[in-house]
Amino acid sequence: MTSDKQVQRDHHHHAGTVAGLISLRMTIAMTVITVVGGVIFVAGVLLGSRHEFTERGLDPNAMSVTEQFGSGMMVIDTKKAVGFTVLFVLGVIAAVALVGRYYSRKEVAPLEHAFELQKDFVADASHELKTPLAVISTRIDLIEFRRAHGQPIDSVIVDLRGDVDRMNGIITDLLVAARGAVDTEPVALAGVIGQSVDSVRPLADKRSVELRTHIDGDPSHFVVRGNAVGLSRCLVAVLDNAIAHSPAESAVTVSLGYHHHGDVAIRVTDCGSGIGSDPERLFRRFARDDDGTEHQGYGLGLALARDVANRYGGMLSVESTSSHGTTMLITLPLAA
Repeated sequence: MTSDKQVQRDHHHHAGTVAGLISLRMTIAMTVITVVGGVIFVAGVLLGSRHEFTERGLDPNAMSVTEQFGSGMMVIDTKKAVGFTVLFVLGVIAAVALVGRYYSRKEVAPLEHAFELQKDFVADASHELKTPLAVISTRIDLIEFRRAHGQPIDSVIVDLRGDVDRMNGIITDLLVAARGAVDTEPVALAGVIGQSVDSVRPLADKRSVELRTHIDGDPSHFVVRGNAVGLSRCLVAVLDNAIAHSPAESAVTVSLGYHHHGDVAIRVTDCGSGIGSDPERLFRRFARDDDGTEHQGYGLGLALARDVANRYGGMLSVESTSSHGTTMLITLPLAA
């Protein structure tokens, strides 16, 4: 509770600071506009005045009125003065509008960016938590089934605890990503693959889809710079879509090997019906692919997975697709 109050106080203080800066800058800008406009106005009035005697061809020194009013007597031209006054007022209005627009856009831009980040975080968190919640729900159903039939449930409870820990890790990684931070460390991809496959296995079992893994080489050689939770999020999103779009009694294969230019490659291959002629649409946020399956996905999962891969210098793409299946390719640079 104390931390929440502190956050609120910091938020109000920041808002007050921003408002104060806007007010100060607007005041300075209006002062400059008024001073400059006033100088221009006075100069315009002077330019619009005339030497009355000289313009009439009279010698000011020969006029008796000169002794009373002075030889440099000036007469203001009313039409010119009114014209310059109107121009001055219009110029000030236009300058105020431009300055106000500039500072309002400049100062509101960070708030708009923060609002967009907040919307993205809510959408991302909602999507990212769907898979672990579905796994937890499946494990709870399994616990209830085993209890009803007098079977042991200890191992399922251990798995359930692991699911909760993974969910906590996902939330932490989402918060880190929302701050724009990139926290990297050496990560063994073989472990990430094993953890990711285990986390989605209940979903695969529920759909009668077999999960297979293949590592082409020494597992200890496939080490990248990244974050285990973030990379697992990426792979789980790809696996979730592969499982959901695979027919029953088929298999999804995860293979790990080398890619050209010193990168490591993770391939996820399913036996689905393919994804059409525009694979890039799958990576657009909130894009949906209505292929008649129960799982109408491709709304956020693959877009988020690509974001995670990009965060660690990698890439997620569709390597191949046909009516016999699709292979998704995740490439990451090997750690030095």
